Amino acid sequence: MEPLGATDANAVLGAADRLASATPPDFADACSLLSELIPCTSVSFNDMALASGDFRFVIVPDTNEATARRLKPAYDRYFHQHPLIARAREEPGARALRFCDVPGGDAVIETDLFKHFYEPFGIRYQMVLQLPAPPDVVVGYALNRSESEGEFSERDVTVFSALAAYLTLHHRVVKDLAQAQAMAAEAERDGWFVVMARSDGAIEHSSATAVHRELAEGGLVPPDVAALLPVGGTATGRAEQHDVLVGEERWRCVVQPVVVGPTVLLMRRLGGETADVSPLVDRGLTPRQAEVALTLARTGATNSQLARSLRISEGTLKKHLEVVFRVLGTESRAAASVAVRDLVDPPGRR
Repeated sequence: MEPLGATDANAVLGAADRLASATPPDFADACSLLSELIPCTSVSFNDMALASGDFRFVIVPDTNEATARRLKPAYDRYFHQHPLIARAREEPGARALRFCDVPGGDAVIETDLFKHFYEPFGIRYQMVLQLPAPPDVVVGYALNRSESEGEFSERDVTVFSALAAYLTLHHRVVKDLAQAQAMAAEAERDGWFVVMARSDGAIEHSSATAVHRELAEGGLVPPDVAALLPVGGTATGRAEQHDVLVGEERWRCVVQPVVVGPTVLLMRRLGGETADVSPLVDRGLTPRQAEVALTLARTGATNSQLARSLRISEGTLKKHLEVVFRVLGTESRAAASVAVRDLVDPPGRR
């Protein structure tokens, strides 16, 4: 590869700064960033599980998305003819590749993949950069050009390759953020909240901000919780469960120490596990039916989600809900949820 000139080097550093920002761009914005550095018809981010045929993508400009989805069945059928995917699987590396860079790459125009996907798409030249991924999974970016635009230059290869480490880090950060958000949503649906606190008690993040002012983001955790936070190198590396006082309520707190950064706390009102079912049992529900009613009211989950959370079949769940509706005198999930909340969390307590 040819060395980067001063202008291109500064452009790469500017792109790296944007990829590593505190609020990282999404994959569509990353694609747009690449198109600013390297002229092309389109840029796509691809995540392909080869064994299962689960191929997902983001393409920029988004006006190409309809065409990409229309032609995707042809790509799924003939992707094994892609010379760059074959080379990337044989020799994983952090260097951008064009068709002309791999043996037999120029013959791609003779394949069914080209005839049924690239040609109808108006793509003649492609340059790809593969990112680290598990076996049989291909993750990376692809830059495309038409016949009239011509082949990617050595300069283009050098610029694309120079961004490999930054694109890899960006991919990992965005993926981890998405997974963390999904896990937090799952925890909240089951009545748990995620609180991230420093050793001095400062709350950096809290999904319980709207639920309890003493767990609000930007504040300090209550004294009972602060006493559980590891200080310096005292993190045990294993989760520990405690009952703590938050305001006038007792909460269950699971402390998840981490090597660096704030401690992760999973928190849930103890009433969500014990005392809150008592008013429902007093109305005539069994403890299990009361648990079903309480989980529905607090999560609004679908039947399949409720069944999975409570570890029962959907058939059993439906029978429990029928009894809940009858005992509470309601005819819908929404009405039952309101009735449950009025019983276990009356307006005065709220």
